[in-house]
Amino acid sequence: MNERPETGGLKAYITDAVPAHKRSVYWQEATSDAFLPLEIECAENEDFSGQIQLVHSGGFGVSTVSADSHIVRRSRRLIKSSETSSLIFICQKTGSGIVRQDSQNIKLDEGAITFIDSDRPYEFKFDNSFEQTVLQVPKPVFLERCRWLMGSPPIKVAGESPLAQLVQANLDTLLKVGNALPATMSPKVFTTVVDLLSLALDATAEGAMPEISEVQLMHIQRSKHFIMQNLKESALSPNMVAKACDISPRYLSDLFSREGNTVAGWVRMQRLESARMEIERKTNIAEPLNQVAYRWGFSDYSHFCRLFKSAYGLSPRNWRKNLSN
Repeated sequence: MNERPETGGLKAYITDAVPAHKRSVYWQEATSDAFLPLEIECAENEDFSGQIQLVHSGGFGVSTVSADSHIVRRSRRLIKSSETSSLIFICQKTGSGIVRQDSQNIKLDEGAITFIDSDRPYEFKFDNSFEQTVLQVPKPVFLERCRWLMGSPPIKVAGESPLAQLVQANLDTLLKVGNALPATMSPKVFTTVVDLLSLALDATAEGAMPEISEVQLMHIQRSKHFIMQNLKESALSPNMVAKACDISPRYLSDLFSREGNTVAGWVRMQRLESARMEIERKTNIAEPLNQVAYRWGFSDYSHFCRLFKSAYGLSPRNWRKNLSN
């Protein structure tokens, strides 16, 4: 890993000193070290260039990322192997991209702040060079402030929002001076930025999300964690989830309905997203599509194809074909 020595909580990862043919591997190691375990896919035969500068304190981290076009994926396999959970907030500085989670596409517009949950598969696609600021917050810390965010799909705060602009200004300042802060003060400064960000998200939601108690939050977290850990089990069912979490099936159903979901629907969505990511992965391009479907808990390939087309507008076969065009 070609990085500058860590000094006062500051790290930098730069591809320019790395031979061109090794840069994609280096970049995957760099992003996984700076953030969370990730998969990187760069264009073939590309003289890729990227840079990360990171200020961190405990589980908090703020970084600036600038890079050429590439794809970033966080798969269920990587989620399962991770020891920590984070909420990721992206402030797009220049360029644009797409983030996908829970079958939703959110455009990363300049100036906007976009939220994603590291405990569910997601994917970034950047077609051109870009720069962004990234804030990584331990999940329990942020959920103390925004309980309704648990299980939420990607959310975007418009760059025109005064609160979004305040958050960005604070993050820019933190990147400049964060490494010089005393160790005892750094967590308090990060917490102040997190409080400001929670206000921006609350203002964006405008009270549309229901209040949730500590007990309900605990149960929904446990339920979704169990689902993600057993997503490949074809026998996974609401009754199995309820039994594993020691709650009634009706109570489990009520928890998911508060988010506008059903248990079965949420399971199906996570399976489809995981299967789609595998279909898109270059290393899996020759694998039979029915094997991908079976691996993710779909016992009927025809049914999987219908669900896939309903979710993404194309059959799995045509989806893979489009990737090679």
